Amino acid sequence: MTPTFHYTVSFLEPGDHVYQVRLHMTDVPEGRHILSLPVWTPGAYEVQDFSRHVFGLRLESNFKAIPLNHEAKNRWGFETFGDSSTVTLDYQVYAFELGVDTSHLDASHAYWNGAGLFMWLDDYQSEPYTVKIEAPAGWKVATGLESDPHTPNQYVARNYDVLIDSPVECGTHQTLTFTVDNKPHSVVLWGHGNEDAVQFTEDIQRIVQAQRDIFGSLPYDHYTFIVHLSDRGTGGLEHLNSTTCGVSRFAFKPRKSYRRVLGLVSHEFFHLWNVKRIHPDMLGPFDYNQEVYTRLLWAMEGFTDYYAGIALRRSGLFSVPEYLKGLGENLEAYEKEPGRFVQSLAESSFDTWIKLYKPDEDSKNRTISYYLKGDLVGTCLDLEIRHRTGSQYALDDVLRRLYTRYAAQGIGFPESVYQETVEEVANSSFQEFFDHYIYGTAPIPIDTVLGYAGLTISRSYKDADKEDDIDAPTASTPKAPWPWLGIDTRVVEQKIEVSTAYTTGPAASLLQAKDQVIALDGYQVQKVEELNDRLRRNYQVGDTVTVSLFRRGQLQAIPIVLAEAPFNKVEVKPVTDPTPDQRAFFESWMKAPFPVPDQK
Repeated sequence: MTPTFHYTVSFLEPGDHVYQVRLHMTDVPEGRHILSLPVWTPGAYEVQDFSRHVFGLRLESNFKAIPLNHEAKNRWGFETFGDSSTVTLDYQVYAFELGVDTSHLDASHAYWNGAGLFMWLDDYQSEPYTVKIEAPAGWKVATGLESDPHTPNQYVARNYDVLIDSPVECGTHQTLTFTVDNKPHSVVLWGHGNEDAVQFTEDIQRIVQAQRDIFGSLPYDHYTFIVHLSDRGTGGLEHLNSTTCGVSRFAFKPRKSYRRVLGLVSHEFFHLWNVKRIHPDMLGPFDYNQEVYTRLLWAMEGFTDYYAGIALRRSGLFSVPEYLKGLGENLEAYEKEPGRFVQSLAESSFDTWIKLYKPDEDSKNRTISYYLKGDLVGTCLDLEIRHRTGSQYALDDVLRRLYTRYAAQGIGFPESVYQETVEEVANSSFQEFFDHYIYGTAPIPIDTVLGYAGLTISRSYKDADKEDDIDAPTASTPKAPWPWLGIDTRVVEQKIEVSTAYTTGPAASLLQAKDQVIALDGYQVQKVEELNDRLRRNYQVGDTVTVSLFRRGQLQAIPIVLAEAPFNKVEVKPVTDPTPDQRAFFESWMKAPFPVPDQK
């Protein structure tokens, strides 16, 4: 007989921040068994060691206490005797970490990510699991799990993967609903800020419709958007038919801030296809005991960022100027990172477990984000496919073919298939493209591909005072380049502290992280803004400035020759006189008329 698995999660005293968890198993065969808890959760490529929050484990077999041996950080062993045993495991989980990939419990709500709560037995991950929820009176449940029609407050998962891929929000949250293709969608809001809940829900519906149009249908019966509004944003995490987004409660105004909220939701929803269904074969089924490596996160995450923006443009939630402004901002951030010449996209993907989520003061010099560069490479790849095929095909077609051939069959694809599918769609070799921009560190061909669409890139310097903007006539001959120390700074305990010394800057070997900057040429500096303003207004490239600082408590004065700063104003603009081909290319890509160039 095959064992059955039933969970009960109880939190009748939520102020204790402790979940009472019971796993009831029947028909457990005789012999030695292992109970395991994941060390990470899919979509968040970081070892979390969730078992650090587990305590008070008690085990019974056939209603008698039996030994449970802690054999590894996330594994416990026990033995049963007899052909078939009923085994019950009780344990507690401390939950007071508000995040999209963690669990949180207090008097206002209960939220859990299944990887932190639910253990599995031996290799029985393909069996069904049921979960009974015991909550305070008046609390309601929101989750992607299916309700058990026979038992109130009980939910069913067809296997362990679905169980931990279905977060639960429980409390007195606000719920708004809409339908697309006759399928219900819920927007669950915990917390409150300056949101317009009705408008937000309408905007999410437009995102769903725009992304549905790329693939032609929605691969679920219902979908749940869990949105946490608190004092800080915690990002987002995708799931099979739900997502959790952590948003700063006052991020819905002004418009610039709200664009980021919409971008987060659009990104997480696009993962519905890209990662949750379209994925390399090592990203499902999962090994929850250890890291899982792939060199394709630039496509899984970076391209999802690209499509998050594209969907917002196609839905009309982003205007063309807003989309191009965001593209320019991404370019500015990318071109400031020395790490883009050190780490390839493939390496960035593979090393995510040890680098992306564990940045230090040197990360900008040695690494590149597969989100940031992957987004830009996605732009380049999409436009290059369109260019080679006369706009008959696009990156959309690559994703649709991967979906039809692999995702729709419930399987992942070998990593080599991605490039093969691109080449098949474009009917040409992309070996050089992949070698240079994905497996290599060559500068991306963004200027060239945007030219196909009648767009040009302007690189210049900006000022906090708009009337003092310094616009460069061309990228190569800017007016009055800004002088630069080559550092980033931050305020720590009301002191100006170096956070990064760029390898491309003049202070690379002279200043270092945690230096406390106190003066320039003998005159005190009290604010970061003052430091940057004095450099720009009172010095020129080539001048020598003496930086006074404390390093490990010792006063030092270090002369530094100022260099030319990287451009901090990157704009993507339409050309003044596009060709008919450029105009048609742009309109096919952006699903909008070619913009009128700014005449200023």
